[in-house]
Amino acid sequence: MTVVLARVDSRLVHGQVLEAWVPLLRAEVLLVADRELVSDPLQQMLVQGYARSSLDVRLVSPGEARDQLAGSLACRRVLLLFPGVAQALEAHRAGVAFDRLNLGNVHPRDASRPVTRSVYLTDDDRAALAELVARGVAVEARAIPADRSPSEAVLCGTGDGSK
Repeated sequence: MTVVLARVDSRLVHGQVLEAWVPLLRAEVLLVADRELVSDPLQQMLVQGYARSSLDVRLVSPGEARDQLAGSLACRRVLLLFPGVAQALEAHRAGVAFDRLNLGNVHPRDASRPVTRSVYLTDDDRAALAELVARGVAVEARAIPADRSPSEAVLCGTGDGSK
């Protein structure tokens, strides 16, 4: 599999991703998949501004992500980024294959509740995560690799936090 990590991160490309996850996973490509962001030239410029000579950074729609992962990126190590849980589910439904989803930073929004210090989920987020789990995707919440994740039951809203 070319996707070494699929991650939800409201901040997208930033220090935790570039300094902790990319080196650990030896990622060669950061692929940001979101239908709305791809149509925003400012967002494209900002995201691609983080590219390093050894790191390819791309902003694509879920369909383009699926096609690139099956084509030009098939033999490369890809860290797949989503701005939110809904976008991760949309991509998975569109055929973007990943078997694990990391929740790194999901900013507080109306009706969201904290799950960790950096992850706040709404009921819609929890329902989307439950669907991803039902589709065979393992879900974790870790901002950095050393963090400990709550259980899937807690993340999906079906448990009390005990392991």
